Amino acid sequence: MTVHCEGDCRLLEQLGEKQAFEAELSRLGFRHQDFILHVLRQMSENQSAKSNQSYSVTVTNVLNDRSQLYQGGSGRRWVAQFSRHLSKGTYGGPAPRGHANSDGADVS
Repeated sequence: MTVHCEGDCRLLEQLGEKQAFEAELSRLGFRHQDFILHVLRQMSENQSAKSNQSYSVTVTNVLNDRSQLYQGGSGRRWVAQFSRHLSKGTYGGPAPRGHANSDGADVS
């Protein structure tokens, strides 16, 4: 299952960052369905939407409603920063095996 993404998700997919984000979740034992990404391209007056690679990504753990905003774009390594936060507990710990979703169904 892939992480739910809202906003300008194609930007992350084109850069391979959504896949890198999902790989970090798996590596650290977190379930993809417990996270949502919201991507917002940051526009400036002198850049077209196609050439502008600056954006923000809000990452939310839906189980505990913990969120963090990251800046992406040229020279920025938001996935690495997210990974450090995830491993330090910013988003809490991984859901235990057999964790039930909001409608009570077992999602392990």
